Amino acid sequence: MDSVELLKFVLPDFLVDNFEIVSALNSEENLHLYFEEKSKPPKEFDSLELVSKGFLDEITI
Repeated sequence: MDSVELLKFVLPDFLVDNFEIVSALNSEENLHLYFEEKSKPPKEFDSLELVSKGFLDEITI
C-alpha cells in the first residue's frame, strides 16, 4: 500500500484526490503536509467553464 492510500484513511478523499502532496515534514509532535492543487478539476465540474482566481495564502489545518 502506498502513502497516498494510507493518507485516505486520515484525510478527506476530496483532498487526496484533487491535490498533490509536494512535501512532508515530521517534527516531534506534528506532521506538516504540503499540497499543490492538481491542474485538472474534479469530474463533476467538467461541464463548467472554470476561471482561475489565483491562490490563497498557506493555511494550517
